[in-house]
Amino acid sequence: MSRSRKRKILQKIQRLLYFSLLTFIFMIGYRVYQSWYENYKFAHPQIIEAITTNYNEEQPLEGILLWDEQLIYAPNDGILTYPSPRPRMTSKGEMLAALDGRAVYAPYPAYFYPGLDGNEGSWVYPKLWPDFAPFPEFNNASLIENGTYLHRGDPIGKLVPQPQVLRCIAYLDRTPSLERALRNKDNPTIRIKTENEGKERKADVVAAKVSGQKIKVYLRLPFFPPNVLRSREFKASVVTAVEQGVMVPDTAVITKEGKNMVYVVQGNSPTLQAIEGFPADDKNFFIEKGIKHGSKLILNADTLNSVNKDSSAERIW
Repeated sequence: MSRSRKRKILQKIQRLLYFSLLTFIFMIGYRVYQSWYENYKFAHPQIIEAITTNYNEEQPLEGILLWDEQLIYAPNDGILTYPSPRPRMTSKGEMLAALDGRAVYAPYPAYFYPGLDGNEGSWVYPKLWPDFAPFPEFNNASLIENGTYLHRGDPIGKLVPQPQVLRCIAYLDRTPSLERALRNKDNPTIRIKTENEGKERKADVVAAKVSGQKIKVYLRLPFFPPNVLRSREFKASVVTAVEQGVMVPDTAVITKEGKNMVYVVQGNSPTLQAIEGFPADDKNFFIEKGIKHGSKLILNADTLNSVNKDSSAERIW
């Protein structure tokens, strides 16, 4: 082998050794820096201050309405006429409609609506409550037009006896605050807010059942305007929590021995403190009890907790 070739091979080996040594030194330096940085974080954990805030939880409610109703039938053949196409309150003995001039009177105080949706007689609690299946399809009520020719026995509209409590069945997302409201055995209620009213009103919870992340509720609504007879659909917002407490990043909370806990900084030492609360979203935790306004907490509690498995918290400080 020629000298020049030997020299080239030697140079390649030298370069390989040089870059290998350089890589090794870099890796050692990186590990030393990483170890120093981790120790620095343990020795200087980031601290946050608890500030009192209000937690508001609101979710949409889309349900169906239930009421007791009775069909009113034509007593004879004739052309139908009625005073108003709107659902309205009628007193006992008041004229509902007429067929060829023959009046039909209200047998009791009720809402009267000369419209039908085809679910009269079948839209009842025993059929709608038991399962977690989707609600049956339904249409809005179709008005029976003034001047329609009816035969004896044809329906001319429906009566909804009054006074009567309007009821609703709906599915809601399962949340800690909603479950807490439903656990009130004496008088479980939720607050609902309709788009038209824009104010919150309490609705009594008659029954509730859970399946996975959904809760099916049966409600007594605090209102019953006659115009709801046009549709069995009901939309509103449910305000399930307006509470005062402390909102913190979820990294400040750890679970230990089945309890939610935070590291509270008192003087120069962090101490574990049990708390009560729930996840507000995927990044924050709402604390109801356990810490006060102004308390100082360790932001990354899990990191500190992993170190404290083998050493006390005081050794870090």
